[in-house]
Amino acid sequence: MFVFLAIFIVFLLYINFLMHKNKRAQENLEKQFWDREHSANFTRKKDISNLNYLIITEDKIPQNLTTDAQKSLETLCGQKMLNLSSMSNTDLKLEYGVANLDELSACDDRFSTFERNAAIYAQELSDAGYTDQARQLLEFAVSCHVDNSSIYTQLAAIYQTGGNLSGILQLQEAAAQLAPFPQKIILEKLKSFQP
Repeated sequence: MFVFLAIFIVFLLYINFLMHKNKRAQENLEKQFWDREHSANFTRKKDISNLNYLIITEDKIPQNLTTDAQKSLETLCGQKMLNLSSMSNTDLKLEYGVANLDELSACDDRFSTFERNAAIYAQELSDAGYTDQARQLLEFAVSCHVDNSSIYTQLAAIYQTGGNLSGILQLQEAAAQLAPFPQKIILEKLKSFQP
């Protein structure tokens, strides 16, 4: 009986130790986060005029159909866009200054709208029999370094149907240049299109 009680007490002490260790680690992470956030909030505004903005023109958007996705893409024409999905707001503030956060967030929102609606409109074009126009739109989206897996898989399906195996390899190369998280998902999905 004494041995059982001793083992139980040691077990409780061990659990207590682990809980305190975890709590200290969590407090340390939280302190690091707030220190970074505090520093970011005092970062001076930096020049963002030389960033690699994406600005699409109407000639990049097929006019074969009039859909909500097509209209949404047209409203983006001439507006600055940036793919900042791999950066947190704190990262953006540290890199470019807190005063630029709203403008950069708007550019990122427009990019997200672009990639989402490009995928939708390309599917609508394909469904309506405008495969060549869908391919052109998808190729343009890939050239803009989108990280929407639907764009890559739709284009791979068009390439596979047309027997363009080198196009699928080029898609894999383009996907390999993306940030690690979307890259892994996209490359995994593209494996099903290999010969």
